[in-house]
Amino acid sequence: MTTQLLAEAQDIVDKQELVLKDYQRFNDIGDLIKDDELRFYYDNLAEAFEVRLPEIAAKVGSYSFIKDDV
Repeated sequence: MTTQLLAEAQDIVDKQELVLKDYQRFNDIGDLIKDDELRFYYDNLAEAFEVRLPEIAAKVGSYSFIKDDV
């Protein structure tokens, strides 16, 4: 199941157009991945996803949607 989650995260990053729902699902997937090795791969995907956050912010109108992990 966890590798399926990683594949889903990859599919989200690879989408041509991201929306707020994609951000929410991507973060949900991150919360579900507990295996250290798979977490490493997810974290790499998260870096790629972070670069694309302006696409979502442009649709939402701000960065207020970003989850505060602190």
